[in-house]
Amino acid sequence: MESPDQIICYQAIGKALADAAPAGWSSIEANITLAGSRVDAVVSYQATQGSGYLTGVPMLARNFYELARLISTEEKGLFKSCTFKLYSSGKYDASYTY
Repeated sequence: MESPDQIICYQAIGKALADAAPAGWSSIEANITLAGSRVDAVVSYQATQGSGYLTGVPMLARNFYELARLISTEEKGLFKSCTFKLYSSGKYDASYTY
């Protein structure tokens, strides 16, 4: 079950991605890698006019690092990578590798 803080973090990630995407986008996929406190992100989108990449999404790295901290467990620690997919309907999928 997701905590209220996790939900707020997911919402912040979704808003940052949606705000950075061009009009007419249908899906956005963020592939995130954590290495210590460093966050690397490759963000792609699908839109009616074609596909492309988003760069410089404000607060994205910080929000994903915060999410990693929120969902970490003592046994697993922080996730090593995450794939976050946002759909224009507002639904999202997230998967993690530890």
